[in-house]
Parts: sequence; structure tokens; C-alpha cells
Amino acid sequence: MALRIETELIKIEKVDEHADRSAFDEPKCFDILLNYNCNAKCLFCSQDFEWRKEPNDLAFDKVVEHMYLAYKNGYRRLGFTGGEPTIRADLPKFIALAKKIGYTYVRIQTNGVRIANFDYVETLAKAGLTFVKYSIHGHTAELHDKLVGIPGAFDKCLKSIENLQKLHVGIGVNIVLNDWNYKHLVEFYELFLLKLQLSNFVIIAPLYEGNMQLNDVKGAKIGAKITDMAPYIKKAYEVFTKINYPKPPLLLHFTPCVLPGYEQQMLGWSAFNTMVVNPRGEKRDLDMTAASHTLKTDDCKKCVYNDRCIGWDASYARVFGTDEIKPLLEVPERYDAGMRQQQGEGRFHNGKAILTDNEQCVLEVLKIKSPLTTKAFLDIAEELPLCKDCKDENAVINAAETLIKMGLVERKFTKGKYLWSMKKAPVPA
Repeated sequence: MALRIETELIKIEKVDEHADRSAFDEPKCFDILLNYNCNAKCLFCSQDFEWRKEPNDLAFDKVVEHMYLAYKNGYRRLGFTGGEPTIRADLPKFIALAKKIGYTYVRIQTNGVRIANFDYVETLAKAGLTFVKYSIHGHTAELHDKLVGIPGAFDKCLKSIENLQKLHVGIGVNIVLNDWNYKHLVEFYELFLLKLQLSNFVIIAPLYEGNMQLNDVKGAKIGAKITDMAPYIKKAYEVFTKINYPKPPLLLHFTPCVLPGYEQQMLGWSAFNTMVVNPRGEKRDLDMTAASHTLKTDDCKKCVYNDRCIGWDASYARVFGTDEIKPLLEVPERYDAGMRQQQGEGRFHNGKAILTDNEQCVLEVLKIKSPLTTKAFLDIAEELPLCKDCKDENAVINAAETLIKMGLVERKFTKGKYLWSMKKAPVPA
């Protein structure tokens, strides 16, 4: 299948590597919304379901044009989203073209239903897919399926996660909080982090637009106040703090005034550094869009973060008001201050190591061949899309150093070179 896709690709030359090198110093991402159509009916979706009734696929040639021009403008990270991108039959071709153009990171955002089919997701992986961002919103089948409107969706997500782990494709999870799920965040992470070994999460406060707004009007009462969610978010972070995990969840649509001390984990209260193209072909900077949908009160002027924070989500304010805004008069202490241990120390749960994407990548490489020099390791790692840092020797060494402290990897200096190898019988620290 992958070979056939390659023969069907349009003729396009790889862009010369003379783009602005500053583009590589920041996580600039170019996202393409391929369509508004979706095979789910999420109760909290911020898109208006009326958009699905009209033809709304972004034309094939327009997708390719945006991909090519974005690369010329310095973007190296590409995302395909929607709607649901996997319902586009041409998705494998887009991924293969992205790889041919030169993108080193290609992501899809999905509900996971279609990629429960191993043959399909293998086609995507062989085409060049490096990362899958899931939308999973419950810790049980009953809760998740009810929220997304697809019977069996949760079990299909678990199957698709298994498929991606076999194919060594990176995995992340988005969790949109609402009144039905926010009290279960600890159970969520016990399943997905501690048991399934997923390590990349974003906790999202919903936007009260589209179907989310409609459900609120109809009395579904799926919305919840952020200050009510906050104590449960803090408890969820304790799962990561107790095992000294270096990459706790990121937070989206939150501001420091409701979770002081967690601001270093927040996305969207300052810069996204992402450009988005919607199915109508309209291109917009996500930072400018976010700023146009927020507001500030007079109290915000007193806050130490006023110059940096873009403000309170306006759609949320229409539902719950702004009484929760409490300006911070001084920079708060980090949520994990005094609790951080030496890197790698204590990162076990029931005798099982809990690893970051980079660390998982190191072990997968050493399963292929061991011992390895650093250069040989990097050569093999480039073929595995598990992490995004394989071209950064420091990132590789840092991950391997942590694994040494955890007793999973050993390093020897021989004939002027470091040799890395996996220990046969790792023992928890």
C-alpha cells in the first residue's frame, strides 16, 4: 500500500534547506483543518454541527499548496485535523507528501476510531506519520462513549493505542474537561499514564461555542466552573509528582489566577506559535485568534502577569461571568516546589518504569541493537517516530543519562567513544 501511495503522489520537489534557521529554534507548527465532517457527536465540541451539512473538504490541491508554502516559510511541524481527518480518503497521500516535502514531524488529531484498524494505521505510519493526538475524555467506556456519541469508541481507542505502540508512533492525549469527567482525572491518569505508558497529555477547558453552547442552552449542564475543576486538576498532578515525572500535563484555556503555580504548564495564556488553515482555506494565526476571543477586567491590571496573559475566555465568561478572576499580586511558588527529586529517581509504579517519549525511544533503539555509539544510535533513532528530538544529541544523552540513573541503561567509554546498552535485568531504584 505504501509503495502504491508513493507512485500516485504528485510531482513535487523538496524545498531547498535555505529557510530561515530561526524557524527551528521554536516549535512553529502549521495545522490544516481538512474538513469539518466527523464520525463523532461530541457533546462538548466547540464547532457548530451546522458546518457539517455543507460540502466542506479543503480541496486536495489547496492542501498541497499550503503544505508546500508553509515549509518554504520555515515550518517543520505539520498537523492534520478537522473535524475528523481520518475520514478523508486522501489522508495517506497528504502524509506521504509531507514527508516528501521535508517535514520531520507530521501529526494527526483524531478520535481514534478509524485507526483501530491495524492495516489502515500501518499505511499512515509507512507514509510518514510521526505523532497521533487523541481526543479521549473518559476513563471508562461508559463515560467516554456517552461524551463522544459513538458506542464502542473507548475500546477502539485502546486498540488503536496498541496499534500505534507496535508501530512506534508517538502518542498524545487531549482531555476536554466538563461536568461529567473532571472528578475522574486521577483515575484517567492511573489508566493512561501508569498502565498504558502514555506520557503526553493536555487538559483542556472547553470553549462555550458550537455544540457545547447548544448543549448548555438545552440544559444538558455539561459545563463546569474552572474553580470547581481546579482541586481535581491539582490531585491529578499529584500522580505525576509522586513518581517524579518530568513532563506533567499541559493546560489549555486556563489562566494563572485560577491555578496559581501551574502557569509554566499553561498553553494559550501567552503564545501558541501556530498557524491554522480552515476548510474554507482561511489562514489565521492562532495567537491572534485567541487574543480576539478573550477579555480582561479592571482587576487584571493589578496582576503580575497582566503584560503576558491574553485574558479570560469570552465564551466562558458569557456563561459563568468573571467573578473567578483573582489577580495575582506576586509570582506564585511552583506547584511542585520542594517536591522535585533527582531526575530519574523514583520513576517507577508497581515495579514498572514510567518513561517519557525520549526515554522510550532510547530503549526501543537499544532493543534493535546494543551496544551502540551515540552516532549509531542517532542513525537508528531517525527511523523511529517515537520522539521529536532524535537530531538533538543533547536530548538523546539526557534521556539515556536518566535511564542510567533508573538502572535501565548502562554506558561505557571504550576507545574514545561512549557505548550505550540496555541492562538485561533492570531493577527499580
